[in-house]
Amino acid sequence: MTEEGRLAALEARIATLEDEQAIARVLADYSLALDWLDDGTLDRVFWDDAEIDYGFFKGSGADFKPILMEVERSMGRRWHFTSQLRTAIEGNSARVTGYNLSLATDGVASTEDSRLTGFFGFYNDRMEKRDGRWAIAGRKHILVAGTDLPDTAITGDLSALNTIGATGTDHPDFASLPIA
Repeated sequence: MTEEGRLAALEARIATLEDEQAIARVLADYSLALDWLDDGTLDRVFWDDAEIDYGFFKGSGADFKPILMEVERSMGRRWHFTSQLRTAIEGNSARVTGYNLSLATDGVASTEDSRLTGFFGFYNDRMEKRDGRWAIAGRKHILVAGTDLPDTAITGDLSALNTIGATGTDHPDFASLPIA
């Protein structure tokens, strides 16, 4: 292989890695947007014309975002996690599958009788890169299981840990998040 060929192959590999990292960041931003009730970040996660299918909702990204945030705002605490991404990039389009885990509880604080509702499943996403930025252009959420778990009251030795309380963009720890 010529020097030019090796350089072109290296540049192509770096571009693929950069795209994969940008896609992973979009999915991390999705979780952070929901957990911190950050509409601005969520707005960058979905293209407005995205085709969304969560079962209870089928429609556009523009219509889905306010409904999703209304659901998240109705909960006291929430935690979303996406991992084990498999990505297939073709130009400015990608197919992405990731495992999803989300937990939520009605209360802002853990108490003796509080419960966590957990959902486990997959996201099958179609991502598009437009004007140099990746976002979700299509998503199907596939639920595998839901469960209800006891929440551990934050008392005794646990009370020495930092607890989150009510989240939002006005939370003192929000400003330290690298999602801007």
